[in-house]
Amino acid sequence: MQRRVTRREALAALGGGLLALPGCGHTRSDPTGPTAVAGERLSFNVQPLGGASEALQLRALGALGAPWIRIAVGLATDTQARSYVRAVPNALGILTDFGAGTLDPAAFPGLVEISLRRYPQLRAAELLNEPDVFNGLSPARYVRDFLRPGYDVVRERFPGIAVVAAAPVGTRAFGPSRFRQMTDAGADDFCDYRGAHVYFEDEQALADIAAASGRPILVTETGTRIASLQGHWYQDVVPRLRQVLGARLVFWYVLLEAPAGYPGYSVIASGTDATGLPQAAPGTALYPLLAGGRPLLRRHA
Repeated sequence: MQRRVTRREALAALGGGLLALPGCGHTRSDPTGPTAVAGERLSFNVQPLGGASEALQLRALGALGAPWIRIAVGLATDTQARSYVRAVPNALGILTDFGAGTLDPAAFPGLVEISLRRYPQLRAAELLNEPDVFNGLSPARYVRDFLRPGYDVVRERFPGIAVVAAAPVGTRAFGPSRFRQMTDAGADDFCDYRGAHVYFEDEQALADIAAASGRPILVTETGTRIASLQGHWYQDVVPRLRQVLGARLVFWYVLLEAPAGYPGYSVIASGTDATGLPQAAPGTALYPLLAGGRPLLRRHA
């Protein structure tokens, strides 16, 4: 006699097939997984900046041909990110209010629903961002009080949106162990993808992360604040992330940092060049490396 499939299992199966990422539906050992994403264009973290910075970033995203962006859309507070979400083929929305501090678990599912009703175009939703850092949550408490109830809301009411479990802090000292602790707390059961932040070069630490989860991994943040090393990070580190982690997507941090953010990580400068086009941030060769030769960079009458 066949076992009856539970409602949770049916919803999970539905959600697992929704995000059409390269290699989706295969394990990391399947050759159509990691090898399928080796030539993918880099995706970007984007700050939801307004005014001139909004127009600048939208122009740069067009020049870069970014297939995905990762952007904060807020929970209780709307970040007004609609122009960015609509400008790219795919958007991963971070459901968090930066600076909010302590969160009320009882209110979280309702806030998730409100946020996703504001942004129905999202292809994926990440539930919080580095919750160990920004919200003071242990891996176990994050999974129990926020990831699990948030996942249930998304699967039941927004079946077209995939769920990404938030990455812990991206340091070599704490990232791999906290990633494993999230798995031990059941994170794989309440997401479609696991997020990882990688701000280090250590292949063994990457292998530890890869071995700690049975879910596909998205590198939702990586990069370096040393501008002169950004080219190296893209050419040498990013391919290792794709190979060792089997990362379905890699999101660079960041296209243009907010004024009060983390200086040094930006790919583009906060102002245009003499012709009104986006230009590389001081000291980095990454923007021309990625966008060089694309027609949008130089238009001729």
